[in-house]
Amino acid sequence: MTVLHVPERPVFDTAVTRLFGIEYPIIQGAMAWLSEARLVASVSNEGGLGVLGASIMSVEDFEAQVVETKRLTDRPFGVNFPLVLGDYHQHLEMCLDHGVRIICMSAGSPKVLTPRIKAAGALCVHVVPNLKLAQSAIKAGVDAIVLESYEAGGHVNVDGISSITNIPMVARHIDVPLIAAGGIVDGAGMAAAMCLGADGIQMGTRFLATAESNAPELYQKLLLEAGESDVPVHSRKFHPGRALKTPVIENVLKMEAEDRPIEEVRAFIGRGRAKKAAHDANLEEGIFYAGSGAALLEDVVTVRELFDEILAQYREVVGRASGLMRPRGSAERANGAVRAAHEG
Repeated sequence: MTVLHVPERPVFDTAVTRLFGIEYPIIQGAMAWLSEARLVASVSNEGGLGVLGASIMSVEDFEAQVVETKRLTDRPFGVNFPLVLGDYHQHLEMCLDHGVRIICMSAGSPKVLTPRIKAAGALCVHVVPNLKLAQSAIKAGVDAIVLESYEAGGHVNVDGISSITNIPMVARHIDVPLIAAGGIVDGAGMAAAMCLGADGIQMGTRFLATAESNAPELYQKLLLEAGESDVPVHSRKFHPGRALKTPVIENVLKMEAEDRPIEEVRAFIGRGRAKKAAHDANLEEGIFYAGSGAALLEDVVTVRELFDEILAQYREVVGRASGLMRPRGSAERANGAVRAAHEG
């Protein structure tokens, strides 16, 4: 990545910055086993919103992460509960007791925890893949939507709706802050998402390639080496997911190409492969989840350097886009001068 120096970061005022009380509309997406206190606090300290991922941690283990994050930052941060993986009522109560006031939910019904979150005076954010589920979550009372499009890492929706269609579709039909996710790894992606109607962005894959991430060196190496065809979607027939191409994923893709029974593919994948990647750096047995934006990554940087780069790129891209327009009169005069030169 080309480092662009900004003498001063741009100032933002969006529905997302106002809702969360942050400086920049940049949210760090919670990733299973890869969203620990050091990274989360670093993102919040830079003016974004860090988010701890509960995954399948015990209440006690997750509490240790919450306490450590509070030690490292006095700025807002959130927590994420992937509802499909279990019952998070005790996790929620623990977080509320510690003063956490931004609760994100994914992979499940917003009706499960939203009433308690709202009763506690906390903010409720729900991750969805499309307009239908966004509207359903809003009816349940959530305060903001994270729209995770098909370019995202991890499990993706079977609809396969890409960001360029998904973001404006949802933005036109909802009245709560919209956070775009999926494939965004730089300032250009951020600018595109905001121009399409998002109030902020969420990035997961890009934060894996930071010095503060607990991702193993092998994980980061795979991210930096990934090309445009190295982050495929697998398990398309029963639970689609996007991950880096490794021996496990290549086997899954081969089984699918051979039209092997779904039960056989599911049994091969089994459980625990994400942890084998994130904790054990097990190339042969792990699934290294990542978004398609991995192909754009060039280096591992600190969170502070990443914010500087993204905000500089954002300013440059927005400025370049604005520079493509001129007042109608001046454009007509310029075109006339060109025609006159050719005729002469």
